[in-house]
Amino acid sequence: MRIFLLSLFLFSVIKVNSQSLSEEVMDFGLNPGNLSLFYYVPETVKPNAPMVVVLHGCGQGATAAAELTGWNKLADEYGFYVMYPQQHFPNNPQHCFNWFKNNEIERGKGECESIKQMVDYMLKKFKIDSKNVFVTGMSAGGAMATVMIATQPGMFKAAAIFAGGPYKPGSNIFASSGSMIWGVNKTLEEWGDLVWRQNPAFKGKYPRVLIFHGTKDPVVNFRSAHEIVEQWTFLHNADTIPAVIDSAYLGAKDVTRYAYHTKEREEAVVFYKVKDIGHALPIGMGECDNQGGKPGVFATEKSFYSTYYTACEFGLIPDWNVEGPNKIAPGEKVKFSIPTVGQKKAYINAWLFPEDCKVVGDNTGTTIELIWGKTPGTVTLEEIAPNGCRYYHSKVQVKLKSN
Repeated sequence: MRIFLLSLFLFSVIKVNSQSLSEEVMDFGLNPGNLSLFYYVPETVKPNAPMVVVLHGCGQGATAAAELTGWNKLADEYGFYVMYPQQHFPNNPQHCFNWFKNNEIERGKGECESIKQMVDYMLKKFKIDSKNVFVTGMSAGGAMATVMIATQPGMFKAAAIFAGGPYKPGSNIFASSGSMIWGVNKTLEEWGDLVWRQNPAFKGKYPRVLIFHGTKDPVVNFRSAHEIVEQWTFLHNADTIPAVIDSAYLGAKDVTRYAYHTKEREEAVVFYKVKDIGHALPIGMGECDNQGGKPGVFATEKSFYSTYYTACEFGLIPDWNVEGPNKIAPGEKVKFSIPTVGQKKAYINAWLFPEDCKVVGDNTGTTIELIWGKTPGTVTLEEIAPNGCRYYHSKVQVKLKSN
């Protein structure tokens, strides 16, 4: 197999202006992987704030990754730190993180150790909440995000992997690179063992894993997403069959969200399947808070701003939980509600539910009463702002009671 497989994750360099990043930092530690550190600190960030580690794709750097994803804008709005590791040309001519080289992706070694040292540096330099550190990346950066939660599972609370792959899909550079083109199949135990060997003494809770992948990705085989699901559901001792499937998620017709639960009914792995998109970030253009992104080669309009919803999944954007029963008998009268604290008076509430349910009273308050119909489904609160922007709140997934 030819060496050009190294450039599978090649992104064009994007020269842009974004919120100002720090100066390059090289003295954050021993830095065995010879990487650079950049970071972004919002002016109004509060003590003990969370941090997101953003890993760029091939051909990119910190500034390009900041512009493509929009993380700095969200950091300004919601008050958290953003850290951007950056690759050096001598390490990889395509400017990719070396997710496929064993000496760079094993605990305590190479590039993954440099990124770990960057996190340690940031935790010491700023008042960052060490229990709320997250990592995300696209393409080669997505693959490296998987490396980070595999080698340092106690450091990260959650990861979002965009068009990436499982940890150690192959035993060497050629096998790993090839697996991203044609896919690779391992048993659950084999996938789990690759991570376990990095942390044989680890007894903590593994990071929650979010996976985003397009069905028409020509660079990374769509099958890779399923292999990530298998690797991390095994490590979480979670079911490999999704407990909840939300099609047309939050109104985005091409986005389906699959949630995989533990025995305690906690979401351990979430897979966002994006129909008819290639090797790109799904975006949702507009001026609302939950919209953003610019269409281009590596960003596709899908009415779904994936960076914003990743921040929601990380818990960085405040939300209310819709409260109500999740098992209902047909014809039963039930109530759903959200807290009244934090309600914006100028906003209009609208409840969404299956068509065969009947409303008892009003449909625009913080509480709704329904006579349930004959079909399962979801109950969601939609907020409509004066400018027409729409915001959705956590759903209750309702199943029918068996006789």
